[in-house]
Amino acid sequence: MATIAMVGDIFLQEALPQRADLAAVSALLQSADIAFGNLETPVSERGTPIDKWINMRMPPALLSGVVDMGFDIVTLANNHMWDFGEVAFFDTLRHLSEQGLPCVGAGADLDAAWRPEYIPVGAITVAFLGAASTLGPGSAAAAGRPGVAPIQVSESYHLDPPASLEQPGSAPYVFTRAWQEDVDRAAAAIEAARAEADFVVLALHWGVPPFWRPRFQDGLADYQIEVGHALIEAGADVIVGHHPHSLQAVEVHRGKPIFYSLGNFVFHHNRGPVHETPVSRNAPYSVNVDRRNREWSETVIALADLSDPGAARYSLQPALLDGDGNPRLLSGDEARAVIERLDALSPKAQIRYCDGFGSLGFS
Repeated sequence: MATIAMVGDIFLQEALPQRADLAAVSALLQSADIAFGNLETPVSERGTPIDKWINMRMPPALLSGVVDMGFDIVTLANNHMWDFGEVAFFDTLRHLSEQGLPCVGAGADLDAAWRPEYIPVGAITVAFLGAASTLGPGSAAAAGRPGVAPIQVSESYHLDPPASLEQPGSAPYVFTRAWQEDVDRAAAAIEAARAEADFVVLALHWGVPPFWRPRFQDGLADYQIEVGHALIEAGADVIVGHHPHSLQAVEVHRGKPIFYSLGNFVFHHNRGPVHETPVSRNAPYSVNVDRRNREWSETVIALADLSDPGAARYSLQPALLDGDGNPRLLSGDEARAVIERLDALSPKAQIRYCDGFGSLGFS
């Protein structure tokens, strides 16, 4: 038997406070055999911010807080891992190694970025992989080039002339399609991990945050469904998604869950340079990226019970981030409201509330 706790985005800018509500979160993670999340930031005090809108970085002294919270492994495949270039990227790998915290989804070249991490729990071996479709400039690993494991995406745009005449300035419909060579590479990595493990967990940094989507195109990007289905069919037992900073749909495909986005888990206000590069100074966007609202603040911790790895059971613990970006567990009506909203977002899954948790059905 093994239990895996899976969460969304982790970004610390200050030490976690010593409070009972955070202690309860840590206790839940520590009670699991393995806790897995997305470390949304390089861990370094060096490097130069690359040309993009938002650059994020975490002081190395805060990494012990991630370990102390109960995390056993993290994915580094995300759009911020290259925010301060190659120096900070390799600093991150070194600091994680020094803390004894394994990572997936990034490495010195493409092979290393796609290399799984195996964690045995009793008689069960769990394999972890990570990849990103949201890629910072120059961050995709390649042969002989460091970076994150990529599943790259092409876009095309559909303009509706009658609608544009009636409403000039309307957003076009955005079609997305994953690069087949990257999907094939991901499938091969999953199949190789499947041969060595009883259970395969794939983290995907993908999707579109709510304020980046046209309201008539709400929900998932086309490529997410294509990629999610293909990689479940390749042998992944669960896909745990993040990047949109909010809860998104859960789908059960061929008896395996796809959590398209678990939302933020710990997400502090960014203290790094947000307006210091030529790109960010000239960006046309006016979104307040430090805003804290309910949509950004609700999250769930997905708990997989592997008593039978071939028929894992899932429970969902709702949580809410406070104004500083730290989580607390929810119960009662607050927990029920989060689970019921997630169920409403998830027509291809059955999510029910009971005694503070959500349960994921497979029938």
